[in-house]
Amino acid sequence: MVARPLLVAGVAGLLLASPALASAATPADQTPGVPPPAQRIAATTATYNAIEAKIAAGQTLRLRFPDPTAAEDVLDYGVNNLWARGIDGAGVTVAYVVTNPDPGLEAAVASYDAAMDLPPANITDLALPAPADPSATCQIECVTSETRLDAEAIHSMAPYANILFVHPPVPESLGMQGWPEVAQAIEMIADKHLADVITVSLGDGESDFINDPTNPAATQQAAIHSLDPAFLDAAAHDIPVVFAAGDCGPTAAPVLGDTGQCTPATGLTADHPADNPWVTAVGGTIPNAGLATASGRTAPDALWTARNDDSDAASAGISTVYPQPWWQRGIPALRGVTGRALPDISMDASNGTSQASPTFAGILALATQLRGADLGAINPALAAIGPRGAAAGIIDVPAGYTDSAYGVTGYSTGPGYDIASGWGTIDAPTFVPALVRQIDRQHGPFQPSRLAQDALNRLQSSITESAYRVADGQTVRITGKGFIPGSTPNGTTILDGFGVYPPLPGQYGVTSGPYADPTSTVPGQTWDDVTATVTGPEKDSPAQPLAVTGPDGNGTVTATIDTAEMAVGTYTVTITGLVLTQAITFKVENAAFG
Repeated sequence: MVARPLLVAGVAGLLLASPALASAATPADQTPGVPPPAQRIAATTATYNAIEAKIAAGQTLRLRFPDPTAAEDVLDYGVNNLWARGIDGAGVTVAYVVTNPDPGLEAAVASYDAAMDLPPANITDLALPAPADPSATCQIECVTSETRLDAEAIHSMAPYANILFVHPPVPESLGMQGWPEVAQAIEMIADKHLADVITVSLGDGESDFINDPTNPAATQQAAIHSLDPAFLDAAAHDIPVVFAAGDCGPTAAPVLGDTGQCTPATGLTADHPADNPWVTAVGGTIPNAGLATASGRTAPDALWTARNDDSDAASAGISTVYPQPWWQRGIPALRGVTGRALPDISMDASNGTSQASPTFAGILALATQLRGADLGAINPALAAIGPRGAAAGIIDVPAGYTDSAYGVTGYSTGPGYDIASGWGTIDAPTFVPALVRQIDRQHGPFQPSRLAQDALNRLQSSITESAYRVADGQTVRITGKGFIPGSTPNGTTILDGFGVYPPLPGQYGVTSGPYADPTSTVPGQTWDDVTATVTGPEKDSPAQPLAVTGPDGNGTVTATIDTAEMAVGTYTVTITGLVLTQAITFKVENAAFG
């Protein structure tokens, strides 16, 4: 049904990255393994009737088996109205990038489906290379219940969507640990078109993204921007990427001295990668669906707020790295704001924004099926329909809530867009077609995929040489920038993160003492090596391999060429990664040059 190939996942299993994973594009109703519309509608109608029966019997919607169900979300977002039309995610694949495989996932989700009277979930695991160090630890995302919650959230919104779990080999942790691998996984999904929507429930405060504290040249800006190519690549392939906005209200924990997920607080900070303008940041609300009747939403949803000064809340913030994108200009609540504000939208965060992001990804699966093509980066379309409010299925979060938490004063809700909740939350039967109509109107120079490709093209030119003209016998240093950090083809490694070697105490990371062993390294992915060649000066001269170092923690690749014994003439150096290919020329002249 979508314009690009969809991955039709089989039973849960172990797959290797291969172009064969992507099947030919076919209408959802004709995709192998997808039941016909009448059968799907009968199944989802039974699901909704079962929810109504539980309510009539006096059962609470917030059942636990043992994970919380999304019965409340079915009512709150009205997805059953789309299911009744056969808009149920059929033929669409949602990829969830998470750093820990869960061998018990299939059985847990099957129990959930039975409790919810949902059709069986179609889940596939795509395992990337094994962890470089099995002792590596990660944040709460490594708890298996997190993975199960995510699968259940997607499946509850889009019961017939395929769910693809992608597991990078290095666990994400506070700081830069594991993030190059997450970015490389997103690049791989986009380039092979393994999915139509990508969701990730990982994140950290912007101030924690300093990749190498032993390197004076390492900066927050460089570390954060080293991940940009992944999100640009997904947008250029028309694949929307959604991230959880975070669970620490307006703050985050620092890497140094961290004692918990959100403590000690760092002051106002936005979460990364949710701050990236090419990412849709999903904040948190608490549903107000009827708990005693089947009447659906009984009041506008509330913001997820802290119960006390030492508990989590929906994250929001203003980036100090990314400037305000063009689609946020003119929003009254952002007058005077110069950075990218987040979140963009908010969903059920009864179990944190790790539930909100995959829930919204399930909604986007419905929109993808309705459109019959991938959506692309949706933020411009979301900003266009947001001011229409309920007419476009955007339900405002009432004024009077604040995301203040951990002693840090945050942002408050207000009419229309506000930094605390974004545009608010949604009513799916109206929101999904409104979003699709707006995306269909996006043509010409402001089409997101074109803008993303233009940005990638600018990165293609991020290569320099120490000199264009050199005398034979001199050296030329070639520097390419904009690559995802990783390993090099000649076996060298980079510092890819701190805080995990050796394993440190505490549920979420370190509790005391040095937070890193600066001599430790994590090799990058073998499937995204950067290679380099040099050609010339004769016409049709073959390309010769060229040794390179990097990409370092900032995504910089370097090559030093000794021109001794090189013939006079013009040479071309080409550096190739999974997404970027950069080329530059230099000229060797005789020793009398200069």
